[in-house]
Amino acid sequence: MKDQLHDLFNQAIEKLKADDVIPADHPVNIQFERTRQKEHGDFATNVAMTLAKPARRNPRELATLVVEALPNDRLITQVDIAGPGFINVFLAQDARYEVLNTVFSEGDRYGLAKPNSKQKIMVEFVSANPTGPLHVGHGRGAAYGDALARVLTAAGNTVEREYYVNDAGRQMDILAVSVWIRYLQANDLDIELPNNCYKGDYVAAYGKQLATEHANKYAVTLDAYNNAEFKRSDSSALKEMNALSAAELDKKRNELNLSADEFTKKYEKQFLEESLDSRIAFAKATLGAEGFNIFFSIALNSIVADIRQDLSEFGVDYDTWFSERSLFDDGKIVTAIDTLKASGDVYEKGGAWWFKTTDYGDEKDRVVIRDNGQPTYFASDIAYHVDKLARGFDLAINIWGSDHHGYIPRVKASLQALGLPPEKLKVLLVQFAVLYRNGEKVSMSTRSGEFVTLRDLRNEIGSDAARFFYAQRKSEQHMDFDLDLAKSQSNENPMFYVQYAHARLCRIFKTAAERNIDTHNIQSADFSLLSSDHENALLTLLQKFPELVIAAAANYEPHQITYYLRDLATALHSYYNSVKFLDADKPQRDAMLALCSATRQTLKNGLSIIGVGAPESM
Repeated sequence: MKDQLHDLFNQAIEKLKADDVIPADHPVNIQFERTRQKEHGDFATNVAMTLAKPARRNPRELATLVVEALPNDRLITQVDIAGPGFINVFLAQDARYEVLNTVFSEGDRYGLAKPNSKQKIMVEFVSANPTGPLHVGHGRGAAYGDALARVLTAAGNTVEREYYVNDAGRQMDILAVSVWIRYLQANDLDIELPNNCYKGDYVAAYGKQLATEHANKYAVTLDAYNNAEFKRSDSSALKEMNALSAAELDKKRNELNLSADEFTKKYEKQFLEESLDSRIAFAKATLGAEGFNIFFSIALNSIVADIRQDLSEFGVDYDTWFSERSLFDDGKIVTAIDTLKASGDVYEKGGAWWFKTTDYGDEKDRVVIRDNGQPTYFASDIAYHVDKLARGFDLAINIWGSDHHGYIPRVKASLQALGLPPEKLKVLLVQFAVLYRNGEKVSMSTRSGEFVTLRDLRNEIGSDAARFFYAQRKSEQHMDFDLDLAKSQSNENPMFYVQYAHARLCRIFKTAAERNIDTHNIQSADFSLLSSDHENALLTLLQKFPELVIAAAANYEPHQITYYLRDLATALHSYYNSVKFLDADKPQRDAMLALCSATRQTLKNGLSIIGVGAPESM
């Protein structure tokens, strides 16, 4: 409908240009908005107000000229001028029925733009470190990322999904050491797993598996293990703390805005991290590269395979699983850093190489090569994003946890420094979900292994409920996930409410078949019999669906689809409770069934966009 209105108003504007009312070379952007009140018609445009200045006329005067220049059309019954120059358009009742023919002709593609490769877009999402199973926080990123990819595709774009596998770096070393220690325990070595290792049951399972496969081939004696224990006296963090006077400690604590207890814990945490680094070095020296890789690989390969299966069962499948290690193997990190060195954007200080991110608006410069010669995570990210844009994407969308907000300026700075357009990178942030069961908050700790996995969530409430609940909030908004509500079969459960609307419509047609009522020709019904308030409300909502899809894609907001579906379900339930569809006379019955069929199709299409099923019975 908006397209038809655009055509009519463009014809009017072209006529005014030909009459020298509007400069011939002036660009025109006609926007239509649906009105909120019936007395203001169906659509409104402010085109006269936007063109008043170049036309050198009062907006209301120009609006009058625009209305007079409009071609006659059977779909428009009235055009009014309101306020400072708004043009309100009233549609003929026949115009409302056009949507039914469109839904019937397009079927599963109703509301979806024709694939036209508007943009080639990559959506990279989840990309959780492969250090354990996905938890409910990752589930929100998965549901949002996949729904966004679906919405962007529905709007006519070519979209690829990518998972960036962080299979290099310290966290993976910690995981490998965690498995090795569990392996040593399985070989009856009486040692404890350090507090900052990974403690999940899955880690113990890998250790036992390797003990079964390799016996004690990679074991060490208790004396050797204990002799390698990192001593508190060796801690640079605690040495620094002990070297400061009480006054100096107070000054530093105040600068950091920490309490005395928090200040002590900060240094204690640094000691634990140093201790863990020492344990990693001991494991690598003891096992050698080949041996360490055995513990590294079983964890990495098993967890990545589990993540892939978990996401696929959640309805999320990727086009590409991109390995961080490939950036090392292919020399892309070295190439990117060498390019920055050549341009003078990195400098050496204290044995490390620093990127001048402050030259590009960042709050401080960032290390890209440590003083031990190893690249930082930031160096990997620079190379990764260069690789992304080199693959020809018009837009690369990153979906990150909200705690990565401060990381955005430095990544964009790196693209700018390398001569790449930073506007081609769009970063969208997702808040983690807080899970509630029986009104109580469920505690979450990945490192300790105390968390609810995405698989647990799916098993408890189902993938449809999980995806719908995740998708119904703006990604950057805090989310309280009520498990009890998600499992309930009540109107308070938004997913149940929408799916039940679809199932109700299916039941109407099933009952019609049982009563030998022929529904094959309802597409040819007399739609003019649809004139009640309930019917007009449904027809208006059906018309809105394609517009809504475009808006959701343009704003990266798939939650708009869930809002729409709830509105459509509300209108349907009200209609369902107001009439007895199958008891009406045939002409009226066929028209009502046609409206029901189109509503059922639109509910199905909307649910599909957010990756949720449309059950035929509930």
